[in-house]
Amino acid sequence: MPRVATKKNDILHAALALFMKKGIRATTTKDIARRANISEGTIYRHFLSKDELANEVFEKTSQVLYLFLKDRLALCTTPRERLDCYVRSLFDFARKDHKKYSFLFAAHQTELRRQTRKKTKHMDLLVEIIMQGQMYGAFRAVDRHLAATMVLGTITQTIFYLKNGDIRVNFADIVPEVQASCLKILN
Repeated sequence: MPRVATKKNDILHAALALFMKKGIRATTTKDIARRANISEGTIYRHFLSKDELANEVFEKTSQVLYLFLKDRLALCTTPRERLDCYVRSLFDFARKDHKKYSFLFAAHQTELRRQTRKKTKHMDLLVEIIMQGQMYGAFRAVDRHLAATMVLGTITQTIFYLKNGDIRVNFADIVPEVQASCLKILN
């Protein structure tokens, strides 16, 4: 039994690496099998299709980010602290696990766009922070989903340009700037 779980994990890890390198559409099951050092048929013992595999990679990776953020947010109490923590934690996750971070945000905006819209639990955490801030009068009244989208866009675009080398600012300096910008969106 443990061998089956190991093979499935090997497939998931190989698929994540290849999806990041080549994209989901350009990656074949043959590529995944070769990278995982298994036969192509083994993939179909675990997944009905490459699409199902891609969705599971997304869901598992999304769950890793969600739990990472949730653990960090548990240490913060006020809406402002939670917002700052969310921003800092997303930057930390992007640095700590760049491959997973990049896959989540690339797949969500491109090849898995339709399937992932309601599976972004990290966005739910941000909406919850905004709702809490509005209830306590810390944030202005604005549509929570719009505000969350604007905050998340600020964070992800900054990370994108930072990772690409287009922004040459010390990491320790950029996080407080992004935190301040996100707070301005909500005030």
